[in-house]
Amino acid sequence: MTFKSILTHFDIDAQPDHRFTFAINLAERCNAELACISAAQPLFVIEPSIGPTSGTKIMREEMEAVETRQRDLHERIMRHAPFRNHVSWQTKAADPATFVVENARAADLIVLFDVEKGQARDYRRTVNIPDVLLSAGRPVLLPSASRAPLEAQTIVIAWKDTKESRRAIVDAMPLLILAQDVVVLSIEESHPIDEQALNDVVRFLSRHSVPARSIIEPRQTGDAGMTIIEAADRLAADLIVAGAYSHNRFRERVFGGITRTLLHNNAINRLLSN
Repeated sequence: MTFKSILTHFDIDAQPDHRFTFAINLAERCNAELACISAAQPLFVIEPSIGPTSGTKIMREEMEAVETRQRDLHERIMRHAPFRNHVSWQTKAADPATFVVENARAADLIVLFDVEKGQARDYRRTVNIPDVLLSAGRPVLLPSASRAPLEAQTIVIAWKDTKESRRAIVDAMPLLILAQDVVVLSIEESHPIDEQALNDVVRFLSRHSVPARSIIEPRQTGDAGMTIIEAADRLAADLIVAGAYSHNRFRERVFGGITRTLLHNNAINRLLSN
């Protein structure tokens, strides 16, 4: 079991080098194809004072600027991968998240990066990661802020007996089987921990030759998500695997507290599955 196709997006306003290095290292480790894509929409607001002719000209100029930047990105990436036939490139003038979701149908894993320092969180020019996580039907790997290559020798699975957690374990299996230590972590809450469930998960992983063990962590005051991150840091893990939990609120799907914390805290690599 392995990843055969990895998809990653390059924001037109971000530096591509560390992003490409992270993605290509992962692809080569998994012997996978790497599909690199980039999408953006023009930054154009129609004002009453702008006539139709002027508006069309401005829109065309902005489109040309987007396309020029995408060509620059392609050239820069290909300098790092001149002889790698398993690296592809595709661009589009479109909503970035929508373009990622469309291309996810041919991918085993999506790698997405958070905005960089000084980069605007403008979802016409960068990917709305929660939208992709909810819609793509694929696991999403979120690299840490360091962009250091993913070793994943020690992996923490944030376990809760839900379909999202079960799905996340299966989705992460190509990395789990390469690890040296996999810790199934359960956080104590108001109800007792089902130790039989933990044992079942460890046994399931062991059947797939994953070196797994379980621990129960007392919940600290405050955010349970931070308890998971702190435990991973203490265990010297560089990857957290977790289910992404969402619910409807005022007709809008939003994430629960642990998922929000894992989405927004990029001190560690995270693989989330919904």
